[in-house]
Amino acid sequence: MSDDELEKLPGDPMVPGQLDSPAPRLHDATTPGEARHDIFFAAVETTRMPMIVTDPYQDDNPIIFCNRAFEKMTGYRQAEIVGRNCRFLQGPETDREVIAQVRDAIARQEEVAVEVLNYRKNGSTFWNALFVSPVCDESGKLLFYFASQLDISRRKEAEEALHQAQKMEAVGKLTGGIAHDFNNLLQVVLGYVDLLDGRIAEEDRASRRAIEAIGMAASRGATLTQQLLAFARKQELRDRLLNLNTLIADFTPIIERNLGDGITVRRKLSDDLWNSRIDPVQAEMALLNLLSNARDAMDGAGMVTIATENVVTTADTPPATGMEAGEYVAMSVADTGGGVSEDHVARIFDPFFSTKGVGKGTGLGLSMVYGFMRQSGGGVAVENVESGGARFTLYFPRARGMVERDKVPVQRVQGGGEAILMVEDQPQVAELGQAMLEDLGYSVVHVDNAQRALDLLRGGGQFGMMFTDIVMPGMSGVALAQTVRREFPNLPILLTTGYSDRALDEDSRAFELVRKPYRRADLSQRIKNLLEGPNGIA
Repeated sequence: MSDDELEKLPGDPMVPGQLDSPAPRLHDATTPGEARHDIFFAAVETTRMPMIVTDPYQDDNPIIFCNRAFEKMTGYRQAEIVGRNCRFLQGPETDREVIAQVRDAIARQEEVAVEVLNYRKNGSTFWNALFVSPVCDESGKLLFYFASQLDISRRKEAEEALHQAQKMEAVGKLTGGIAHDFNNLLQVVLGYVDLLDGRIAEEDRASRRAIEAIGMAASRGATLTQQLLAFARKQELRDRLLNLNTLIADFTPIIERNLGDGITVRRKLSDDLWNSRIDPVQAEMALLNLLSNARDAMDGAGMVTIATENVVTTADTPPATGMEAGEYVAMSVADTGGGVSEDHVARIFDPFFSTKGVGKGTGLGLSMVYGFMRQSGGGVAVENVESGGARFTLYFPRARGMVERDKVPVQRVQGGGEAILMVEDQPQVAELGQAMLEDLGYSVVHVDNAQRALDLLRGGGQFGMMFTDIVMPGMSGVALAQTVRREFPNLPILLTTGYSDRALDEDSRAFELVRKPYRRADLSQRIKNLLEGPNGIA
């Protein structure tokens, strides 16, 4: 909407009523009172707060005075301001209800204070804290309208960022709780898949196909749960020092297979890229999510650019919400699609928000990326590229040191009859856990709470290891483990959980931890390592 069109809008402030006589001129100082007016306007001229004065006795209540601060805030020169109604600062996104509120107050010759979105001369927007007051003489006769303004855009942005963070935190708590319960269910499903897999004959192909299908579906559910935990920032990050250029190079076969033949991949990788301490599996999942979104945005045909660079941010210009000033390693994915609409930018990282058709996406991919990046101490940002398409950028904090080598994959190890004290409050999970441990060659004693476990140990019970859940009614598994370590320092302890908050994560770092849903091979390897360790019985 042009300035001319805006000026023709009826009923906008500051439109005068029908006043009988004109106001005195500002600089005709023939009396002491008028001299005081001149002193007042001289002070207003030099203040840093933007201010204007309008004349309600002239047609359309035009601005008759503005100070230099008002010129600086709006980008207009005084010659472009004086003589115009202040509605020229309005634009398409200016709230008409707020304007009506100002107009009504002026009609009643009353003070009014509002916050309104205005437009500068260059077309950019700013939030304006506007205060309008009538100026009257000693007899109460209206002389002028005085308006002070203040650019509160930074405050508004901070409030919006806080609101977004609170919303994300609230939804994160909900999704984290759901993920915890879901992980217990998946533990039962995947655990019995592992048990059945070892008991079905090789020639029974139909049963094996059924077991494989159940395992694949449960594994997809486990991946979904990891995404929920990533968004909620409640997953365990197994971070290590690595270089993102190496991660991208190692991930190239999967990248090309995921994008398909119709998409060209271009790489712009910095030669002197800093290292980062991140979880490589979660980083690969985040990259894969961005690439999948890029592919869908281009309908399977176009170009994707994967780039890396070193970035130094300041507190004044953080590239993503919540990022602190510092050194970061940036990894971006840009596509040649249609870009992200302005309406979607603010919601793009919300859980279950998707621009894809029904059945084509869960709406959790980008929210998982958001949660992972915030938990990693970095951030994620989205922007539209001038040449077309969108660019998503991940910012990882810089880390110093040598890049670590990959670990050897786990293998299933059979036990030798050692006694394990298992503490688990969920009956189905406990039944499964006991069956898995016995299948691995261990003898198991199960109790459903921490106090019973302590009673058994204090009563002289002999065990080779304690295997306990973390989240239980009453005493938590971490508190139980800490008590057992004080009273029975030679007893190995293994913790497990499908969800834990940050406080529990910090306290549990002193103990071995296996996350639900765990597989039999992983569990057997963890137990073997503990039993053969310095506190084991081997």
